[in-house]
Amino acid sequence: MDKQKNENIVNNHIFSSTEIIDNVLNAIGLTRTTLSTYQQYQYPNGDYIRLRVSNHGIYLQHWFDKNREARMSGKYVPKLNVGQNIAITFAPNEKECLSMGECFPMKIKNITKVKTQQGNNAKPQFKIRHICYYSWMLTHVDVVSISVSLANCVSKGIDYNEPLGNNPDKVTEWEDTSNLPPIKIKGKTLQQCKNCNNKILHDNFKNDAE
Repeated sequence: MDKQKNENIVNNHIFSSTEIIDNVLNAIGLTRTTLSTYQQYQYPNGDYIRLRVSNHGIYLQHWFDKNREARMSGKYVPKLNVGQNIAITFAPNEKECLSMGECFPMKIKNITKVKTQQGNNAKPQFKIRHICYYSWMLTHVDVVSISVSLANCVSKGIDYNEPLGNNPDKVTEWEDTSNLPPIKIKGKTLQQCKNCNNKILHDNFKNDAE
């Protein structure tokens, strides 16, 4: 981790999550107006992709509520178990965390609890693929690679191809299923990085979903 950070310093740049998000969204023709940017894509062959790009963890309840509201508005929007749901997070760097009053590294949560308005578990269950990148560890080449891969994903209607080889010093991926514990697919969470500032106690990172 220190080696990669030193590489970025030599290149005279440490990326912030905000900067990367703006670059990535620009590559797919979007502009960031809020902390989280959501976009839906429907393709001629019937495939469907929902994308969310942000700098913090995900709450599946929010995905469910947005989907329900869209369907109630009269628009044709399939339920979340249809198509692909992709969340890409760029964790804030140390300076950003300081400005937000957050500890560095900021905890990236995967909250999978989803309830209906009646308080029942939402059905049918749905999955979200959640990929988190550590902004301060990324190089310019990394950011370009992510942008290109995401552009290919949404333009062709194909699954997102993670371009960094799931490098555990740069990216962690989860599979989040509604009302089930999140499953870490690859990589280390920020709380598991040995070189993180002020070693974080084991109890704080037993599970990214609290």
